[in-house]
Amino acid sequence: MISARIPYAYRTHRTEEGHEQMEQPMKTVVDGKRIRQWLDAQGYRVEYHEQAWIGLWGNIVLDFSVRGEHDEYLVVHGTEQGSHPNGQHDLLEDCCNAWNRYYEGPAAYLQSSEKGLVFHTLFVVNCQGGMDDDQFDRLLKYAMAGSDGFLRFAQEQLSKIRIA
Repeated sequence: MISARIPYAYRTHRTEEGHEQMEQPMKTVVDGKRIRQWLDAQGYRVEYHEQAWIGLWGNIVLDFSVRGEHDEYLVVHGTEQGSHPNGQHDLLEDCCNAWNRYYEGPAAYLQSSEKGLVFHTLFVVNCQGGMDDDQFDRLLKYAMAGSDGFLRFAQEQLSKIRIA
């Protein structure tokens, strides 16, 4: 899980004896309200729909939610705006596989729609024990940047193939 790779920012305080002691950061529950507060603080405009906060960033729609039987998973799901011809399935699937194999970040996958093939990204992290504000901020930014990064990667791969 990515959360294991994100270091905590520790605070220190002085004990009665004058020694410095480290405190673990305050962990709080991750829920829809906290997600909305974070999005508002970033200046993002979102709407609430089917238990998720949804917004458009560039060429990707991202939805942020807490899922699972006990609301233990923070989920950021991205959907590309637009589509690709069904005849490019193998080529597009290769882009997803290359991303998932060689890059860290949200998982990428391809889904068929009425309009054609659409790229998706999915970032899931277990947040059952809560998260401190710094960790929460970094995970959401990481998920957003990773989704955008995948689309740029896919566009670059497709451009190289079309030029060749």
